[in-house]
Amino acid sequence: MLWSGHGRSRELVATTPEDRPLSVQIFSGRTEDLIRAAVWLQEQGYEGVDINMGCPMAKVNGSGGGARLMCSTDNAVRMVEQLIGAVRIPVTVKMRLGWDATTQTAPELAAAFEQIGVAAVTIHGRTRAQGFHGSVNRDGIRQVVQAVRSMPVIANGDVRTVDDAFQMLQDTGCAGVAIGRGAMLDPWIFRRIRQRVQTDAETGDGANTDPSPDEQMQFLEQHFELMQQQHAERSCVLFRKFAAWYGCTLGIPEDLEDRLRRFESAAEFARIVNEIRRRHGERARQVPTALLKVPNGPVEHW
Repeated sequence: MLWSGHGRSRELVATTPEDRPLSVQIFSGRTEDLIRAAVWLQEQGYEGVDINMGCPMAKVNGSGGGARLMCSTDNAVRMVEQLIGAVRIPVTVKMRLGWDATTQTAPELAAAFEQIGVAAVTIHGRTRAQGFHGSVNRDGIRQVVQAVRSMPVIANGDVRTVDDAFQMLQDTGCAGVAIGRGAMLDPWIFRRIRQRVQTDAETGDGANTDPSPDEQMQFLEQHFELMQQQHAERSCVLFRKFAAWYGCTLGIPEDLEDRLRRFESAAEFARIVNEIRRRHGERARQVPTALLKVPNGPVEHW
């Protein structure tokens, strides 16, 4: 917990002076805990706080946080209103369309949140019951956009390419697009979007935005170096998951990607990177490994 001084929690929100403005997402089923965390973030100089009402994980929902908060509109609004009254920084909310297909409360919640002063809401276009399966419901997101007067609604879900981002804007009328897993799959997606905006191109992701092999290798090395600075001895374990996310985009041959998921030292990482550099380009583009590893089975179990 942030307000209790838990080391891992403080490590998660560690940042640099260049990371401004920065908002931190918090979650809890207890109003007093959310307020304590938000006040602490304000005191540390963070510029905003985002309330997580979208997480589908059982361990979060089981304590009353995440998407579980969407099950009671009155309680959710009361909780957010109390938090807004406790801080001076903007408060935003991230939520899903609802708990399941029969209880899609996002439009009603968004309208109520606008009335009490929420600065913006981000909508992931799935229900909690879907987890990360199925397709994002853009019609559902559009209904949230139409439920508010002027509060920005940011759309989220299944944005993996530049075309996806602009199609989301067109289909939903949202004020902006939030990119999560898409940025893990392609760390250069924001550059590609900026290039599209600047050139006003109608199709394609812009060939001149593709990273060169050298840039890809520099990115890989810098990412690990920064994780070493922040996480020290835990950096190897924490870095492993990223191999499955953007291994394909970075041109990492599959056998070397497998080694990146298991390496145990900085020296071993350096050897693997040298081998990747030597063999760069031999892996054909395909579905990145991470997209094959979304949790399976009933959402209640994860």
